[in-house]
Amino acid sequence: METNPPRSSTDVEGPSIRIAWKDEHSIQAEWSMTKEFEQEVEKKFAIPFAELPFVLRLFDVTDRKEIRDDGTDLYTDFDINHRSSEWILYGVTQGLEYCVDLGIRMVDGRFYSLSRSQMI
Repeated sequence: METNPPRSSTDVEGPSIRIAWKDEHSIQAEWSMTKEFEQEVEKKFAIPFAELPFVLRLFDVTDRKEIRDDGTDLYTDFDINHRSSEWILYGVTQGLEYCVDLGIRMVDGRFYSLSRSQMI
């Protein structure tokens, strides 16, 4: 389940994420978040930022061209370190199309997308 990114009445700028092919079997994801957005996320979830379970959700959008959130999207989650600002995603195939969400996956499986990349 995906929900809208946490926003406040101050409308703090959310994270940005970019992806690019590293080679024919991997994609490099890079993102950035402002300190203000980190504080908003921490406040929304009532969990210290360093303890939030961040993931990159890699979607295969080859046949669909969009994320439908209807339970049939093909994706793989990569657990990431909250201090990172880039990650290499392996297990992809050149010639297919992908996009990536930077998000938080709670213990009960709920997923909250904070930002979505372009499709490549």
